[in-house]
Amino acid sequence: MTGKHDEPGSGKLLFFSRTVLSVMAGGGTLDNGTIKKLIEILDKEAAIYEGLLKLSREKTDVIVKGKVTELEGITKVEQSMILQLARLEETREKLVALLSEELGMNADDINVTELEKVLPKDQSEELSECQKKMTGIFRDLKDSNDLNAKLIKNSLDYIDFSVNILSNAGSSGDLYGKSGQSNDPGKRNLFDVKL
Repeated sequence: MTGKHDEPGSGKLLFFSRTVLSVMAGGGTLDNGTIKKLIEILDKEAAIYEGLLKLSREKTDVIVKGKVTELEGITKVEQSMILQLARLEETREKLVALLSEELGMNADDINVTELEKVLPKDQSEELSECQKKMTGIFRDLKDSNDLNAKLIKNSLDYIDFSVNILSNAGSSGDLYGKSGQSNDPGKRNLFDVKL
């Protein structure tokens, strides 16, 4: 079971792969209200993930342009959205626990695929659409986050290169004279040079 703190892009599809709803083995009675609440929670989570995807794409432009203050602002908004997701995820986990009791099953055995087999067609289709939507959002979010990570790494590499160039800029080509003594014993680099 994935935790509520799993990050998008981590390769985990939250609960879809292992934890949403399984009805086959339990044989209990399923409350339609619980399923509707679950679908509502999933829709809310999907909307927040779409917002995170939009922010991630905005972040790409901000990183390319080197706008650090805007990047900090986007990060703060992302943190707020992640806290909202954590609250929704807690609610979703409670609903799954309730469903597991109703069905007489272990909550870890509950998943979308199994639930689709026993739900009425309209709810099954709605749950399936929600799963497809979130899977697509997760894939796009992962791609966007991977691109942003590469851009940030490139920026850091460039900064490191620039610092190394600047730290060596004032040094002359010959550090030692004919006698083997330093030409300028008082001169020191302020930065460690990466070799």
